[in-house]
Amino acid sequence: MAQNLAALTQARSLLVLLLATCQQTLLALEAAANELDTDMTEDLTKMIARSERELEVLVAKIAAAGG
Repeated sequence: MAQNLAALTQARSLLVLLLATCQQTLLALEAAANELDTDMTEDLTKMIARSERELEVLVAKIAAAGG
């Protein structure tokens, strides 16, 4: 059980890093207002939304595991 909790916690930490990186990259792209980056902006927006959903699931699993 402790190993599962550790794995979930590690996954959450990595997901938080990914989410923060995507958010900062999106901010930079939006600030640059480069029309050539619209595909990347859309991809980052989708990745942020997906990562937020996955983070909610991980947080619930951690709570259920007693963490």
